[in-house]
Amino acid sequence: MKISIVPAFVATASIVLLGSLTVLAQAPFGGDADREFGDQLWNALEERALVGDDALMARPYEGTEPHGSILVTLDGDVEVGGESGTVIVKRNYGGQDASIDTVSDSPGDYLMAVTVMFQRQGFDPQNNDWFWAKYFPDGSYDTAPNGTALVGRAAGCISCHSEAAGDDMVYLNNRY
Repeated sequence: MKISIVPAFVATASIVLLGSLTVLAQAPFGGDADREFGDQLWNALEERALVGDDALMARPYEGTEPHGSILVTLDGDVEVGGESGTVIVKRNYGGQDASIDTVSDSPGDYLMAVTVMFQRQGFDPQNNDWFWAKYFPDGSYDTAPNGTALVGRAAGCISCHSEAAGDDMVYLNNRY
């Protein structure tokens, strides 16, 4: 019996692509309001020592793309501009010689990006009200190929995380 995975892959990739296009058409991201809130979010995370030079450190673990080969994930509650919500902060490490031990010893040498999910009541009910942001280590935004800041209703984040088990768009657990 001959089994072919290519058609299944093509069908799955087509569905993901179509889903991403639908999300892009429905939910623009990276505008002035998103960047302003994202700036406030970064500042709140710095105050809680979840990002920045004095950030709390947890034991790194092996990750996967698109986040990085080594990850640290922290979650909790934070207040941003008068709004309280759950936040998940994923520090994405990589580079030559990045390992659990080297990142544990010198996290600043390997930090590539910080990806954040903040559950913002009423922001995006179709996607569990998650506000998404991808920052560089200095708090500036990573951008899509067209130059749009990856903050707000980031289509790539939504399309990937909508595949997570459970209904909360979170891969590590199902408690949100």
